[in-house]
Amino acid sequence: MPRDTFDQLEIKPDRLKPTWNPLLRFDGKRAEPIGMVEVAVHTTERVLMESFVVVEIHPSYNLLMGRWWTHRVQGVPSTLHQVMRYLGLDGTKVIDIHGDQVAAKECYSVTLKSAGKGKAPVRSASPK
Repeated sequence: MPRDTFDQLEIKPDRLKPTWNPLLRFDGKRAEPIGMVEVAVHTTERVLMESFVVVEIHPSYNLLMGRWWTHRVQGVPSTLHQVMRYLGLDGTKVIDIHGDQVAAKECYSVTLKSAGKGKAPVRSASPK
């Protein structure tokens, strides 16, 4: 969780628990955690308590949900379609959580432009 998101949620700083596990940012540099906090995550019919590591970073997203959370809601993510699909609690309806495709394309475009300046290498893969 970026520090900005933590601040916007107006969580009291005394709820932060210490953590000493360093994280690697997407650019490969270390990010020292400020602490960990438990937050209730509401998704349609479910409310799950999740632990987030709070870090002083400025990404293009508000929260990064991990595999553990995806498994708990029995979600099936599609990065291509920017959606995660899971069944409702009664198992009869499908619930979709949609990503912002415009924002995702903008982030991808910025990454490609940065690669041209030598900041982030882009590799292409060809089918065998």
